[in-house]
Parts: sequence; C-alpha cells; structure tokens
Amino acid sequence: MTHEQLISRLRWEAHRWLHEHDYAEIVLPSIWSRSEEYGVEEFTLAHSRKSADLDLRLLQSPEFPLYNAMAGGLTRSYTFGRCYRYELDAAFSDRNYLMEFEQLVFAQSGTTVEEMVALTDQLVIHLAEFAGTRLDGEDFFHLGPHGLVPQHVTNGLVVESLVFLTLSEQSTPADRFRLFKNLEEAGARIHALNGSADAVATESLSTPPRYLIETDSAGRAAVEDLVREHASTGLNPTWNMYPPFHWRPTEVTDSTYNVRSITSRREAGTDGSEFITDAELYLGGLEVVHIRGYADHDQFLDNLQHAGLPGLRDRYDYLLPALRTAPSGMVASFLGWERLIAVLTGLGAASEVAYYPRAGNGVPRW
Repeated sequence: MTHEQLISRLRWEAHRWLHEHDYAEIVLPSIWSRSEEYGVEEFTLAHSRKSADLDLRLLQSPEFPLYNAMAGGLTRSYTFGRCYRYELDAAFSDRNYLMEFEQLVFAQSGTTVEEMVALTDQLVIHLAEFAGTRLDGEDFFHLGPHGLVPQHVTNGLVVESLVFLTLSEQSTPADRFRLFKNLEEAGARIHALNGSADAVATESLSTPPRYLIETDSAGRAAVEDLVREHASTGLNPTWNMYPPFHWRPTEVTDSTYNVRSITSRREAGTDGSEFITDAELYLGGLEVVHIRGYADHDQFLDNLQHAGLPGLRDRYDYLLPALRTAPSGMVASFLGWERLIAVLTGLGAASEVAYYPRAGNGVPRW
C-alpha cells in the first residue's frame, strides 16, 4: 500500500483500539475563549458581528476544553483535535514543527500517570506493529527525579542533555572500546540502560545494549557524530517522567509563564523540589507523547499564582465551578499524531504526514 493508505489505516486502527478499550469518541471545539496554554499568544478570531467583549481564539491544543469537560465528569473518552500554533523560533529546517497539526487525545478519571503511561505504551506498540516497526514493552525506559519514579542510576538526569545509543549488533569489542574511549575524551558520561557496561568486552551481543550518553551543549555535536557511527536503528523509547514545576535556570522557552504548566497536578520529591505529574515519551529522540495529570481546584488556583502573570484568575473563572466538584485522578494522554506516524512509518519528518504542511512560522512547505 502507499504511505498515504498506511497513514489512513493507522488512524482507523487507533480508533478501533480505543473503542476496544471502552473509550468513547467525542468532538471538542477548535474555537475557545482565550487560554494561551503556555502563555504563548493564540490566533485571534475576528468577525464583523462579533462583540468586542467576546475574545475567541483558535486552540493551541484540546487542553482546556478537555480539562473543563473532565472536571464536569467526562471520562474514558478520546478525540482527534486540531492544534494551531505560531512557533516563531521553530526554524523552517526543522520539519517536525507544524503550524497546524493534530493530537490524538485519550483521557479518563480515577487513574494515575503511571497507569496511563502503561496504556499509552500498549497503543504505541500496537500502532508500531501495524506499521511494520517492532517495539517491545521491555524497551520502554523511564527517566525521572529521585523519589517519584523507580530508582535507577539515571534518575535526576535532564533529558535535554542526553543522546541515546543502541549499539549495532555488528559492533566488535574493539569498536565498542574505541567508541567509549572517544566519548569519555569528549567529556561525555555513559549510563547503561540494559545489561552491564561490561558488554564492551563481550564477544557477541544477543540483546543490543542501550546507553544514555550525557553531554553538554558544547560537546553535543561531537558526541552525536560519534554515536551515529556505531548506533543501530533503534527507536530507544524513553519516558521523561515528572519534569520540574519551575523552568530550570538555563532552560530556553518561549513561554511567558514562570512555571512549566498551570493545569498539572504537583508533587514533591524527596528533596522538597516540586514536580508536575506529567510524562513525555521520546521515540528516536523526538517527543511524540505528552501525558498530563490534572490539578484539582486548589492546586489550579495555586498554579495560576506561580505563573506570575496578572489577570489569570479572571481569565479562567469559567473553569472553577466544575473544578470544585471534579473527580480525582484526571489524566490525559496527548499523542502528536503527525510526529508519531512519521517515526513509526520511517518518514523523514512530521511535515511528510500532512497534505498541506506549513512550518511552525507559517511558511508553506509545498
């Protein structure tokens, strides 16, 4: 079949899988009141008969209609939602940033982020198999802060500082020895994800060992070149669990908020640091899924205070009545549909999945 046919079949396969797991399809609006999910400006809607007091916008994601519906009692539902973002800093050369794209969202109450991660793994594995790409549940690695995820030597590492490596099965002990020596000389640190670092001295590899290579921005290009010479074509599925609530001092973001999320539930780590109950799935080094555990009424108001912008309490006043009686354990999984399909089908980038792609800054790609 053509790749257009495969893309269509994958969409219907996602529908079928979700129905089999008792998720009901819903339709959420693309037009909403001003939300600015990350404080970033939305597209404003104009109409000759629209009142000046009615501030309607195109959604950056289905986030706020879904949050409002879940607080009102909606559960076990899914939708394909349109998203509209002007990403000024997204270079035209990065073909994974689109001005208009889709998210497949499924959500329920009375659950946890960990349970939703496990369910998302199942859906991604199923779609991968349908697309002819092998993924195994044991391949999914969890990276996160101390005290909030299962203990591992890599807990506490920052995902942006990591390069993923799955060694080729054809690599020899001598190849691996030279690679690790060169990586260490480049200032990188090597963390084994499966098996032992002693695999360097193993004559044959029944299971290709996986590593996280920790580097800084100055050495990243050199490390990526070294890794590229020895890596197999693994997708290295990795969850970045429980990101910090506040932006890190060196983190680059175009958000106008002082915090990473205003809708996420928060938890404290063993050192007292605050984290949001979110999780991000990376495939082939590209973020393709974001899971969010939603805040209750009191934490949402507290998040607005931390965000640091005036007028947020009034902007989201419509949410508060539903949040006062919202069910516990509201969690949603947001799959970047074009990105996920591009990775699973071996297409070059998300822009190859859409028929009329525009770059994040609006420039047509056709």
